[in-house]
Amino acid sequence: MDPYLLAEALDLVIKNDGAPGVDGVTIDSVDSRRWEFVRNLAAEMKEKSFQPQAVRRVYIPKSDGRERPLGIPTLKDRVIQRALVLIMEPIYELKFKEFSYGFRPGKSAAECAASVADATFRHRHVLDADIESFFDKVQHRKLIGMLKNEIVDPRVLQLITAFLKAGFIERLKPWQPSNEGTPQGGPLSPLLANVYLHYGLDQKFVDWNIKDAKLIRYADDFVVIAKTKASILFILKLIQRALEEVGLNLKKAKTRLVNMQNRYRSHESHFNFLGFKFHLRAFKDNPKRFWIARQPSEKSRKNLQTKLKEALLPNLSWAQARLKAQQIWEGWCEYFRYSNANRVFYGQVKTVKRQLARYLRRKYRHQRRPVSWKILKKWLQSLTRGIRPIRVINDLVRQRTKSNLKFDF
Repeated sequence: MDPYLLAEALDLVIKNDGAPGVDGVTIDSVDSRRWEFVRNLAAEMKEKSFQPQAVRRVYIPKSDGRERPLGIPTLKDRVIQRALVLIMEPIYELKFKEFSYGFRPGKSAAECAASVADATFRHRHVLDADIESFFDKVQHRKLIGMLKNEIVDPRVLQLITAFLKAGFIERLKPWQPSNEGTPQGGPLSPLLANVYLHYGLDQKFVDWNIKDAKLIRYADDFVVIAKTKASILFILKLIQRALEEVGLNLKKAKTRLVNMQNRYRSHESHFNFLGFKFHLRAFKDNPKRFWIARQPSEKSRKNLQTKLKEALLPNLSWAQARLKAQQIWEGWCEYFRYSNANRVFYGQVKTVKRQLARYLRRKYRHQRRPVSWKILKKWLQSLTRGIRPIRVINDLVRQRTKSNLKFDF
């Protein structure tokens, strides 16, 4: 109800940008009257007249051809959800385990990947797992029961329940109820997901007290690394039972056991996690011994090509095309620079150049008087002048220890 807290939440929502919800209210429409907006919202909260609205459901394509549902709350709902996160996050940060990395302040995917590589080098047996349709199968009653461990104010619990039960609206379809799940896209959803898996998986793993195994989780993706195959099989059964208790299941197609031991090295001695490919690479001074290298996976490299292809449209000017290509390339490199990806970066420079050449071909060759290839080649050199690999950082954990910096992507 505090307008100053709501003002801070509104600033964060505006900073994150985003599309409007079902009411059509945009960020630009309230940017110039922020204080009036939060005062009215605070009055609604005090008068108990605030009611969450249904989220606008859209679908974004996935790499496997399926579509992922995304829920877009209204601007008011996003501000209230962000305010709830500002209040609840400090409480739960004291409870969450150190091996939980997803959607947490001061923790990043790059740090998570570095921890996975370090643990895999030490233990060598990996359970690569993924929870099936996690955000769609969160059970509301169990989630509220978990929240009651730390939250005693019934008004907060009622507000969170109202957000969970608000339902969703798809284009050209009527309102539909949301009896389970938490919609991806709202500020509150990542925190609720971490709370659900903290009690449903993380805390139970700690209680099992398996000394030769380590769990590392990023949102609903996780790996378990152990010293023996027997430990991995035992832990797999425990995890399946624990997830069933909270209404979840492992996705069989994406759950596999991987043996990363030196003497059992094969084409199967690799796994993908957070866009990285973890695989064995021989030491230079001893080809019979292997360490754990991490590089952008084949899927991540293909995603780079797809993103460039979709962004570099022929109606763009030279300056716009160069800027888009530079932004996409630098963002991709910045994410994967904490790895052993020097050779990959040099190889993917060619991908960027090919897509810029495709842009020039579509723009200048498909016309009545096409520009000659000789001229296009000179133009391509001008467009790709700033496209170059960046320096990789192999050991993120050691780098952080030396500089005491926190990287957040």
